[in-house]
Amino acid sequence: MKQNILKTAFVACFLFGAIQVFSQQYNEELIDSLIKAKAQADIAKSSKFMLTGYASAGIQFTKDESSFGANFSPIFLWKPDKRVLVEAELETELEGEETKISLEYIDASIFLNKYMTLRAGKFLSPFGIFQDRLHPSWINKLPSVPLGFNHDVGPIGPTTEIGVDLRGNDIPLGVAKFNYSLYVSNGPFLNADANPDDPGMLMYGSAEDNNKDKAFGGRLGLLPFSNSSVEIGGSFQTGKVGEKETDYEKVRANQYALDFTYVNQLEFLKGNLDVKAQWNWVNVDKANYPDKSDTTGNTFYTYDNKRSAKFVQAAYRPNMSKSKFLKKTELVFRFSGLTPPEGIMDAEKIKQYTYGINYWYSWRTALKFAYQSQKDRNAFFIQVAVGF
Repeated sequence: MKQNILKTAFVACFLFGAIQVFSQQYNEELIDSLIKAKAQADIAKSSKFMLTGYASAGIQFTKDESSFGANFSPIFLWKPDKRVLVEAELETELEGEETKISLEYIDASIFLNKYMTLRAGKFLSPFGIFQDRLHPSWINKLPSVPLGFNHDVGPIGPTTEIGVDLRGNDIPLGVAKFNYSLYVSNGPFLNADANPDDPGMLMYGSAEDNNKDKAFGGRLGLLPFSNSSVEIGGSFQTGKVGEKETDYEKVRANQYALDFTYVNQLEFLKGNLDVKAQWNWVNVDKANYPDKSDTTGNTFYTYDNKRSAKFVQAAYRPNMSKSKFLKKTELVFRFSGLTPPEGIMDAEKIKQYTYGINYWYSWRTALKFAYQSQKDRNAFFIQVAVGF
């Protein structure tokens, strides 16, 4: 009987100790889980996510054909913290019988202070104003893109960068303001075999650098008036573009741009006048390129590899008119030109004139009609563009 009592007491003590240990471990795990849950709640509280973007659909008529087209570009914005912003844009468009999906940009920004933001990733090039500010279809006041500014086919000047950028906006300078951007990126690369009639073209937006050198560039914008109606900007980029361990590894490209913006509501015009312009220059060092007409590959030639592109655009909207229809109507004109390098086969300057009428259903939805005049390439466009 005495032994049974001792056994019972031993078992009770063992169970009591085990319960204490388990209870302590459970309490610690409970406290840890509560701390983690609170931390996650704090993160979720400070984190913000937004889906925005733009879409367009339309038709283009030319002398020989007519074709419908559509584009959808969602933009994802995530702010995990008040000092951090992650953004990405996907571009989806119809191409023949397939849907083409491409990554327009993806980058993360850290707001260091009021006038300094550091971002890294793939971002729209701050080279001039068109790619960085004007290219979305609902912001672009015409259904087409100026000559030399198309980021898909033969652009003259950078379109996107993969690298690191330091920028700042609205920095006071007396009554004036200025903004800046300085970046280091992979830069473009020289495509010596791009086209038999146009060798030496620069290709932009490559995910991998073709040499050890990096492109260095930037833009400085000055807003001289207190109402910020005028902005004058200058951009540059320099870097080696030739592939390493080839005859082109020392070839360098220097690129420059000037841009101008004027936006103001004028009483004597009873409306808003919006003028924008940009002029790009691309200068690539001379290099020897194979003559494609010689199948032996033993004949080479060189040329002065300088090319430029420009556009001037003016838009007038009588938003002070008493007519509800005229308030929503906008007249647009754009001239653009492209100057190819001398010495390229069949090279000639191209001039393009585009005339448009837009009707704005809302501040981010427009119906556009435009006629584009270019030598042997006249076209008429109808487009609906929506920002969301």
